[in-house]
Amino acid sequence: MNNNSYKSRSKVWNSTVQNINRRDFMRVTGAGALATLAMPYISSGVARAQNQHVVMSMSGGSFMDAWQTEIITPFTEETGIAVQMVSGNIKTHAMTLLSSRGRPPFDFFMGNGDDFVQLVDNERMLPLTPDLVPSIDDIHDKFKAQWEGYGAMFDYHSIGFGYSTEQIDDAPRSWVEFVDRTAAGDFGRTVFFNSLPSGVRGPEVMLTLARAVTGDETGIEGAFDAVQRMKPNIFKFFSSINEPVTMLLNGEGSIGPGWDGRTFIAQDETNGLIQFVKPEEGVASNGPSVGVVRGGNEEAAYKLAEYSLSAPVQKRFCEKMFYGSPNVKVVYSEELQDRIPSAEEVNVPNERFIASNITAWIDRWNTEIAI
Repeated sequence: MNNNSYKSRSKVWNSTVQNINRRDFMRVTGAGALATLAMPYISSGVARAQNQHVVMSMSGGSFMDAWQTEIITPFTEETGIAVQMVSGNIKTHAMTLLSSRGRPPFDFFMGNGDDFVQLVDNERMLPLTPDLVPSIDDIHDKFKAQWEGYGAMFDYHSIGFGYSTEQIDDAPRSWVEFVDRTAAGDFGRTVFFNSLPSGVRGPEVMLTLARAVTGDETGIEGAFDAVQRMKPNIFKFFSSINEPVTMLLNGEGSIGPGWDGRTFIAQDETNGLIQFVKPEEGVASNGPSVGVVRGGNEEAAYKLAEYSLSAPVQKRFCEKMFYGSPNVKVVYSEELQDRIPSAEEVNVPNERFIASNITAWIDRWNTEIAI
């Protein structure tokens, strides 16, 4: 297929994706960073004072829209408790909570795991005990153990390989094979890979790569060596989570790390010209962590935690967004049950290890890889 055909197909894809319900999440990841002023923080007010109003952190975009329709609206109808989402940069939200004095700006916090580490260490979070959050017992241990009772992952995405069947007949089945064949030039200079500093889950991919090549996710030296070997045949270190599918559709790229949901949607829209591989060593994975903030509207926040982590609500939300649920009682629809990686197939990173080392990794990446 010539490049014009690729471009035409990409335009059709971009047009189609705007009008499909569960695919809306592909439009803008990071839109929340542009929407910081959408809602002000609430630090007082009659409703909040009476424990009938929960303020929660939020990124934005279609994720926020899905929270509104699938969780908040029915939660308010059922409990009478209003929920205000404060959209914006998640890391900024975490730092605002961390530095707050007196009444915290949030009652219910959702954010990145490496930021959650600091919040737990600084006693900003309350324990999610089974008596207050019964659903916590249904959360797979992999998605809550590192929070030591103070949080849980709300959902999870997965990163394996996305590839074009028009360019690759025999895709690699493992991370090790992907590294070796990329380094050997099997795919030409058409491979793409996550940029570590750009907020596209580079740390998670590097830890999964380290696990694959060394047997230990903390063997980050092995991951850097693997990227160095591949670098001559990597034509782009991408910085947007939508880029992998776009590059496969327009013919720029043939293979590289990609998100499961986005790639599966592209697979359906192209009648199988785009495919997804779940590597044998497991997919890289992560998702937002949630918890109840100490000193906020604790009773109402606990009710929201229980509601949002319960199996019926998790199923509804994750089916809409094409994400994995940490709740072991969720049974996916036939359309998704063979596609969404199971808990056993995902590598959840050690967030404390990331938080302690990410600055040094980015410095190394910028001096060794990005040049």
